[in-house]
Amino acid sequence: MKIAIMSDIHANIYAFETVLNEFKRLKVDKVLVCGDLIGYYYWPKEVLDHIVGNDMFTCIRGNHEDIFKETLSSNKAALFYRHKYGSGYDVCKRDLTVSQLEWLDLLPESLEVDFDGVTFFMSHGSLTSTNEYLYPDSSTEELIRNYSNSDFTVFGHTHYPFIHTNNGKYLLNPGSIGQPRDIGGYSSFVTISTHNKAVVSHKIKFEIAALALACRRNDPGLKYLENIFNRGL
Repeated sequence: MKIAIMSDIHANIYAFETVLNEFKRLKVDKVLVCGDLIGYYYWPKEVLDHIVGNDMFTCIRGNHEDIFKETLSSNKAALFYRHKYGSGYDVCKRDLTVSQLEWLDLLPESLEVDFDGVTFFMSHGSLTSTNEYLYPDSSTEELIRNYSNSDFTVFGHTHYPFIHTNNGKYLLNPGSIGQPRDIGGYSSFVTISTHNKAVVSHKIKFEIAALALACRRNDPGLKYLENIFNRGL
């Protein structure tokens, strides 16, 4: 079985659909999503239309799902996060269906799954926190502390991919689908074969012109939302 691991889609339908097409070419069987399906960009409904009810996907929540929930109950929080991250949460509130909202709210913070006897522990930030950051240059001691008992421990949150091994186990971050911060405009993800535990890192370019135009129209005061796609190029 071929497992794909992804994270941080951030409602970027252009990147997400490009990756989904690549999954078809690679003949991916199952997809693990390590949180942050929403936030920043403007197509949360379209992203969830692909995922909700599709047993190919196993998802957990990230900090942006938590933030969105906070904006629903606090106008003060909604204003604060609109200034910080843009209007993506407003689009969520406007466009997501009742069933999609309920589905997001029920996502777990962490999850352990088993495919063909190969185990995966999923969390967004670290072993114990949705909001903690583990970067490629984190200390060896910090990385070792964040191994679970599973064969693969997988995180997201930083938007920077890395793979670390210790005693025959793996700790990895697939990077970001929707807002990569190492090389702009290139989604990154990982595939793993349950047959031999082979790990392959992937990068695939997505179209940014229409996305950049949407950023200028929806959040002209937040240049970061567009400029991030030029990072590292």
